[in-house]
Amino acid sequence: MNRELHVRHERVAIRARQGARLLYASDLHLGWPWTRCVPNQVLDAVRATRPDALLLGGDLCDGVRSLARLAELVRAARELTHVLAVPGNHDLRLGGERVRDVVTSAGGTWLVEDDHRIGAIVIEGRARKLGPLAVPRSETTRVLCAHRPAIVAAARRARFDVVLAGHLHGGQLVLFERGGRLYPYAWLDRWNGPRFDLDGTTMLVSRGAGDALPLRFRCPREVVLCELAGTSDA
Repeated sequence: MNRELHVRHERVAIRARQGARLLYASDLHLGWPWTRCVPNQVLDAVRATRPDALLLGGDLCDGVRSLARLAELVRAARELTHVLAVPGNHDLRLGGERVRDVVTSAGGTWLVEDDHRIGAIVIEGRARKLGPLAVPRSETTRVLCAHRPAIVAAARRARFDVVLAGHLHGGQLVLFERGGRLYPYAWLDRWNGPRFDLDGTTMLVSRGAGDALPLRFRCPREVVLCELAGTSDA
């Protein structure tokens, strides 16, 4: 595995007056010998970028023994910023409630159950539609912290402004990029690309901070620093 963790910077203009900086880290896959370096690398990225929140986007643990490493990461990151998390398919296989309890006991927020607000920016973990008494869209910015990019269809119906997702690892082996998609894996999943601007909703897809299979080609491990640029930042 390439030992370097890349920080990818993305800027998204939002309607809210005040912006925010969100660091999205997915697919840590803690529990393998080759992912032992990942927690410290994520913490280094938090220190370097100083985000308003660290978002853990699922597939955090691949075994019971790695839960302690996850707790250490959340506890250390919580001293630097807010820590928000959602599960991925690997976490659900391990036990979603078990992973949730580790995150919340260490001081993090489980976004499946609780939203997190930064000014007029609301970060959520489920693609829920706004209720009839909810704040109008013009007065808030909704961010969905997700695992699978395929949720973007539901997120658009629910009128989310920004979706952060992972899961695909960029396909891990990239031969070429075309039309904003990474091939050959984009032939199997249309959302295998770094960024999609979809008529009111922007989705950023991370290549992942770790791997269950440590094999990559032209597809660096990464976390994504999402700079939400408010109107006062223009």
